[in-house]
Amino acid sequence: MNQNSHPLFFLINKNPRANRPAMNTLSAPTPSTAARRGPLTNSIGTTVFLVCTACLIWCVTADTAKGAEPTNNSGSKSWLGFRGDGTSRASSSAPEKLEIGDGGNLAWKLKMPGRSVAGPIVVGDLVVTTSSSGQDGEVLHISGVNLQSGKLEWEQTFRATGRPFCHPTSANAAPSPASDGQRIFAFFSSNDLACLSLSGELLWYRGLGYDYPKAGNDVGMASSPVVVDGTVIVKVEAQGDSFAAAIDAETGKNLWRIERPQMSNWASPLVIQRPDDRNEVVIQSRQGVIAVDPRSGKTQWSTDEGGSAIPSPTSADGLLILPSDEVIALNVGASASTPEVAWRNNKLSPRNASVVASDARLYSLKGSVLVAANLKDGEQVWQKRLKGLGSSWATPVLSENRLYIFDQTGKGLVVEDQGEDAETIHEIELGEGVLGSPAIADGRLVIRAANTLFCFQ
Repeated sequence: MNQNSHPLFFLINKNPRANRPAMNTLSAPTPSTAARRGPLTNSIGTTVFLVCTACLIWCVTADTAKGAEPTNNSGSKSWLGFRGDGTSRASSSAPEKLEIGDGGNLAWKLKMPGRSVAGPIVVGDLVVTTSSSGQDGEVLHISGVNLQSGKLEWEQTFRATGRPFCHPTSANAAPSPASDGQRIFAFFSSNDLACLSLSGELLWYRGLGYDYPKAGNDVGMASSPVVVDGTVIVKVEAQGDSFAAAIDAETGKNLWRIERPQMSNWASPLVIQRPDDRNEVVIQSRQGVIAVDPRSGKTQWSTDEGGSAIPSPTSADGLLILPSDEVIALNVGASASTPEVAWRNNKLSPRNASVVASDARLYSLKGSVLVAANLKDGEQVWQKRLKGLGSSWATPVLSENRLYIFDQTGKGLVVEDQGEDAETIHEIELGEGVLGSPAIADGRLVIRAANTLFCFQ
């Protein structure tokens, strides 16, 4: 079916939880499940659509409470996508300790309407997180929360149009949302893509599973979108329909679509900037890596150096870091159109989490072992076994010389790079699993656990 001719069907929560207070650091009552979810309107079948912007704005403003438009949506006050700008490195300092209870620095926590393994984003004073609920994860939630107070500003609820089924470890809310500072783009494993204003108004909606019904796998999709040059880049790689596409951020229409290898892939694309200030989108698979122009989809360069299907690439100081059976650094800061290999090291390969890089070092999490290496040449500096850390899927985040690492049981460590060695300077138990990468903004650390959103200051 033509992707511009979808019927206008959608499911919206008519009773958003915009007035529900956050749980503060003292003991506050938790609303009942029924009160949290609110009634849902009835949808007409399982549908998917490209929404007419003007019509949708009318429909949504009639049914949805709106929050205030956040301001100052750049710099240290924002974390606009998976791993922030794609590096997991913060320009804002995060708290050195994470403590709950009397004398602790938990600013607030908020129970969410469903489960999530996605990381949150921060746009100015707005935290955005996604959730999924229902027997098969078919109910999709997008929530906007005030960063300072923890108050729920708005919430939108939809019905999945694609396959919602996921492995029990994962969830339909697996990809992290993204933002251009003016709009929010929320993507789900069911290949539903929603564009909202910062006040929670639905601007357009795409059900990519409707256009490409064979896109999906039994484990679930997890690649997070990136926003660049007025486009939203999504990567949907599976055994059936397998592609990367650019969606116009303003209209929701396809700008281009390229075929990708027919194999499962959960790594996210990455935006890099070349010496001539051109933006490129890096897309990796086990068969190699390509960089494309975000507006045209034209391949700018490619390499058969293998990439991982789980950890995503990162970049720092003119180097593109590719995880695979080894970690490979490509010199994208040079003027050559096709970057050359700067170094490679087979002792740095991460397990699940993506590599984290600063201007001088990179960090790789191999199970419960954290390895630090020089960014310039890839030489290992130290290796530290993190006692008590279980299986970790969430990519760590870096603030100054401190890494914040969480495992899927909810145990968190603050690890300080002390030059020639590292030390765990703080530990915390959240009581819920964390599989999404945290966000750092305005001096705060925001963590999305399975069913709760935490903010430390």
